[in-house]
Amino acid sequence: MRDKLYENLYLHIIDEIRKGNLKAGAKLPSVRRCADDNGVSRNTVLGAYSLLVSEGYIYAKEKSGYYVADFESPLPVKAQSNSRPEKQREASSASTTNLSANLVDSSLFPYSTLKRLYRQTLSGENISILENPGSFLGEWDLRQSIASYVFNYKSIECDASQVVVGNGTSYLLQILSSLFDERPVFLMETPGFENTRDMVRDSGCEILDIPVDDEGASISATRALKDRIAGRSVVLHISPSHQFPLGATMTAPRRAAFLNWAAGSKDRYIVEDDYDSEFRYNGHPIKSIRSMDTEGHVIYLGTFSRTLTPSLRISYMILPEPLLRRYESRYRKYPCPVSRIDQKVISLFMDGGYYERHINKMRRQYKAKRNRMLEIIQQNAPGTRIKGEEAGLHFIARFPVEEGLLIEKARKEGFKLQGTGTGWIIIGYAHLSEEEMIRFGYFLNKTINCSKL
Repeated sequence: MRDKLYENLYLHIIDEIRKGNLKAGAKLPSVRRCADDNGVSRNTVLGAYSLLVSEGYIYAKEKSGYYVADFESPLPVKAQSNSRPEKQREASSASTTNLSANLVDSSLFPYSTLKRLYRQTLSGENISILENPGSFLGEWDLRQSIASYVFNYKSIECDASQVVVGNGTSYLLQILSSLFDERPVFLMETPGFENTRDMVRDSGCEILDIPVDDEGASISATRALKDRIAGRSVVLHISPSHQFPLGATMTAPRRAAFLNWAAGSKDRYIVEDDYDSEFRYNGHPIKSIRSMDTEGHVIYLGTFSRTLTPSLRISYMILPEPLLRRYESRYRKYPCPVSRIDQKVISLFMDGGYYERHINKMRRQYKAKRNRMLEIIQQNAPGTRIKGEEAGLHFIARFPVEEGLLIEKARKEGFKLQGTGTGWIIIGYAHLSEEEMIRFGYFLNKTINCSKL
């Protein structure tokens, strides 16, 4: 749950910036003075300041203090309302170690708890769940659980009626693309999710590329498309909490700029693809763009694929009211494609507090794996540059070997690597064993030493 003292201070400073009481370049009180003035610990102040820095509201100067960042436009800030033994994983092939970003550690799957909840769901008391396909929007219990979860952990205020459950994010994006009178044009990060791009293209939508920098999707490149998107419905698909694959976290000024861009037309929407923000290892979770949206232009897309397992195939989207009404009108006669039984079990898993404990356990385990992989790379491939390691289940690395050459050599040695076309290579580590990491380190050491000869 959120730390109220820390969050109150964090929100107070944002409010002062929004009102103009703290202007660009203004120096904030020292950590000690702020703690004394507010009657809180220095750790609480450091936590609030650290998150404000990570989101771009303020910046730190060495041996000087903290200062307010320069915003190009006002920030829209929304007010707040009051085990089973480890099993050996099956590799994608008998001889290949896959360093993909979309794999999880199946040994962490909560077998015992979910087995008990499935038995509970299929007991005689719940026999009605077998008698009809349920709501086309998804089970009401699960939608309530999701609405509560995103409020408590992502600061998103929504009604459970706005939550739509589907079998994967690709399915939900296909549904979304059909909610407009004419197929919308999609603005998509490049590099980005290639499977998502293929699905959008297959659904008949035009795609325009948005380049990515160290703050995520480029707002200037988006604005430059003004003439090409004039008079059309537009969907901007971004992953601001941990851009895939480059790992950038979008700053608060950039998020505010995109919200202001979307507000320029009633037919502009932002899809916030929040695929792995639960796994943030440094500081507190970054607030979602949806939590900043006061005009109803953000569609929040969430999934259980990273936190539980990709094979579960349960995702959800939170729709603004106009799109929700269109969905209800067009899809009422179609059943929800996700099993009612699975939905009921996940709802019980969330409401019983098991989901929170499971995520906390996974975060600890994945942080340890991330640290170990970083250590192995530093030992065996000195000079390698790393980005995007603060969050998620992957980071990117720029090795002292050309991207394509390293991928090909890795393939011959039994490792599957994915490049980005930018010189950086994706390193997924969540599912790897200690032995697999060490073998990868040996491969790097041998390959880099040979390349120097």
